[in-house]
Amino acid sequence: MSTHTNSPTMSRQDAVRKRAEREHGAMLDELRTRADYLSEYEYFMERLTETPAQLAQRVAMTLVASLCIQAPLEIFHALGLFSYRISCASLVLGLAAAPALPTLACPLLRSCLGMLANQPDSAIFQQWLIPTTCDWVVKFPEMARLAGLAEPDDIYWLELPHLKDAAASQGRWGAEVKRLVRHLEKRTGRRLGARSLERSMEIYQDAWRVFTSLIERRREGAVPAVWFILMANALYRDCPKGWAEAVERVIPRLLTPNDRGKRVFLAGSPVFYPNYKIPSLLEEAGLRVTADDLCSSERIIPGAVHYRDPSLDGLVEALAERYHQGCLCPTFADNERRLGSILSQRESFDGVVFQVLKGCHPYDLESFVLEKAMKEHGIRFIRIETDYAAEDRQNILTRLEAFRASL
Repeated sequence: MSTHTNSPTMSRQDAVRKRAEREHGAMLDELRTRADYLSEYEYFMERLTETPAQLAQRVAMTLVASLCIQAPLEIFHALGLFSYRISCASLVLGLAAAPALPTLACPLLRSCLGMLANQPDSAIFQQWLIPTTCDWVVKFPEMARLAGLAEPDDIYWLELPHLKDAAASQGRWGAEVKRLVRHLEKRTGRRLGARSLERSMEIYQDAWRVFTSLIERRREGAVPAVWFILMANALYRDCPKGWAEAVERVIPRLLTPNDRGKRVFLAGSPVFYPNYKIPSLLEEAGLRVTADDLCSSERIIPGAVHYRDPSLDGLVEALAERYHQGCLCPTFADNERRLGSILSQRESFDGVVFQVLKGCHPYDLESFVLEKAMKEHGIRFIRIETDYAAEDRQNILTRLEAFRASL
């Protein structure tokens, strides 16, 4: 995606970049001065501050820009491609793109557009994968044009059925993933083989097993929310093997579980670097996140993939089913499993905190549905609506402290 003729002047872009650099620097300084900082975290911080061009050079792979975690990562990996999830939670970059977009545009996508408009190497993405999840994502190419960006040269639309349990929807999704395979084969000039795909599945399974160990330590209270989310965010900026090895280096250093504070389950809109306002405020309020269902955190890998048929078709079908069934996105019409998933972890938390980004309509509606269900089960619930600005920090902190007192 390249800069269009009506893009900001270079002097304005330079000013935006400098402000964004200061924002990133402030976040890194905050992380490094925390009492629970470990030198092993630097690896993940470096991954999250790399440019796309630096990443492409380091992993020696072609980057495919993606706006969702629904497309199986193993397929890209087996074809020598890197699925780069476009994610950015920068207030500075979001404000840079805001004048050209609707007032209530999703803060996350607004920030992503600001990043692309003010990043000189954003044209490195030769292929774009856009899923038909929420309306904001579907309108991303149009929003890009409004923000002064040229439309990507190659957009691939991944049509996501919004019914999970219907047999017809599952069949359509399986066919959609197979269609994606054929497209990527044509795009790369490579053939996807059963053995290469199985090997990529094994690599991600290994990463999942390591991540499961980290999740277990989190349940014990040994992994603060900020560090857990930072490590999870970094998977989208690293090869699975290198990422898993870095997580393995952290786990032995997590020696002292923290039993201070009330335990909470964090749900709602995804949390991305460099804005960790909500997890930071939860800690400040004396609330300890022991579990979440964020697609930027505990849901970054859908879990183990079981298959009986080792043929290519069998492996692709197994992957498609696991990604579809494992997703708890509120864009699904039949999403009762989200409630079941939270309740199944009831012993690990005392209350639920649901954070909604302003303009994130699916999660906004989901918060009301989930609040009713939680109260019916006698579980305390608080809804926090926010964006990436800092002005509401004190108000949110006061509400979270009152919530803690009610648990």
